[in-house]
Amino acid sequence: MQPIQDKDKLIMYWILPYCEAEYKSQPLRYMAHLFGHEGENSLLSYLTKEGYAMDLCAGEEHEMGIFSDFSIDITLTKKGLEEHEKVIEAVFKYAQRIKEVGPQDFIHEECR
Repeated sequence: MQPIQDKDKLIMYWILPYCEAEYKSQPLRYMAHLFGHEGENSLLSYLTKEGYAMDLCAGEEHEMGIFSDFSIDITLTKKGLEEHEKVIEAVFKYAQRIKEVGPQDFIHEECR
């Protein structure tokens, strides 16, 4: 068999307490919206500018009423694969910035 595409991916995955019942605040949808944003000042814009990534997808799932999970799937360039520690560092710095800024009402509206 021959692969159709040759892609290097970095997948970050978190298992979290079940939070689907938090339908008003939708914390994981909020985070997926921010991490998955592709515009100016986004994580993806930084990673592409640095030559580390070509694509990024973030999402949430709620499993069997027991736990929730959050994932970030980044398609890396060859440079991004070689310097994957910097990509991981950028993800956590972006998360820290989200925490510092705090929840924003207009972003909640965009997520709905």
